Amino acid sequence: MSASSIPQHSQWALSPDVYFQRAEALLPLLRQHDADSERARSVHPEIVAAMKQAGLFRILQPSRLGGAELDLRSMHRVVRTLATASPSASWILMVLLAHSWILGMFDEQVQDEIAAEDPDTIIAGSLAPTGRAVPAPGGWRVTGRCPFASGVDHATWNLMGFRLDPDALAADPTLPPAIHVLSPLRDHAVHDNWHTMGLRGTGSKELVLDNVFIPAHRSMPTPALYGSEGVWGGRHPSWLHRMPVRPGLAYHVSAPVLGLAQRFLSDFVAITRVRDDKYTGTRKVDAPGLQLRVAESSLDIKAAELLLDRVADDFDTLARERRLPSTEEFVDLRYSIAYAVERCRVAVERLFAAAGANATYDASRLQDLFRDLTVACHHGTVDYDVNAEQYGRVQLGLPPTRPIT
Repeated sequence: MSASSIPQHSQWALSPDVYFQRAEALLPLLRQHDADSERARSVHPEIVAAMKQAGLFRILQPSRLGGAELDLRSMHRVVRTLATASPSASWILMVLLAHSWILGMFDEQVQDEIAAEDPDTIIAGSLAPTGRAVPAPGGWRVTGRCPFASGVDHATWNLMGFRLDPDALAADPTLPPAIHVLSPLRDHAVHDNWHTMGLRGTGSKELVLDNVFIPAHRSMPTPALYGSEGVWGGRHPSWLHRMPVRPGLAYHVSAPVLGLAQRFLSDFVAITRVRDDKYTGTRKVDAPGLQLRVAESSLDIKAAELLLDRVADDFDTLARERRLPSTEEFVDLRYSIAYAVERCRVAVERLFAAAGANATYDASRLQDLFRDLTVACHHGTVDYDVNAEQYGRVQLGLPPTRPIT
């Protein structure tokens, strides 16, 4: 696919409202198969096929590949909607959308290579640089184990991070400290180690690579990727593929978290309205302490939603002004997202503490949602302590101690 063959019109060039309506239409199917996904530790194939048919995997795909190339706000709205029916399906959609977004920042040669195999190619992977890379003629050789590859059961390519081998870096200090690469699944193995307390249906298994060759065009220095400095990201019509990656990934993660929290609150209220206290026979809804829990948690979740809406406004401003965030804006985005996720976590924990002993059974939907949200909030991009520290430092006039790109 050359520049001259970039699609001018695509069947996926649809409005955000259309994708939202399609997501809502899928909710019954997601509810039907959510338990099946958990048992199989992989999202049910019918759900993946339906999401693909609805074009949901195309939401952030570059328009030059036939994608919708919408904005991060549209992604968030769709993903958090699906989370109310199937947290695992929502999670893998979120991850796979993030990777199709990042694909637009890579060399067009690998974009075209992947699209040529299948325009609907699903890219899973693991962004944390856990393996080792060494220079090789024409590219790199990478070795390592890359965990948390959500949705890998449905993918044919993977996006992964690798740190440069210390000896190679010492021999040539001009090398980047880390690289991110795209590699077809056929070139490496999958280790099924996904046995967890929550998000079991995501199938977030471990990728295993042993001296795999990565051509240069399938790689990108991590500082350039996270700093939105790659030349390829700026060649798209919109600013989507120049948006800051770290805050963008955190915003992705916040979408299923918010949807999960909203669903938990709704289910908790519905269950509690008909619960009696087993010891006194009185109605649970008449307990002032429980009323306060519902009030506090309701407003925590609403506050999180409003804060994430403000974050979406900030992303829109960057896109409209076609610029990267300042240091102050960067740490504000990261901490605002982490704070919203933390409010969702606290809200759900507060309610679960009052959900009663029946909520601890495996058959309890509240237990399922509690486990899923707890695992989702452990994602590194929304680490509350790290992001709060950086925000506080900058507010006090100190430099951040973590990379802001």
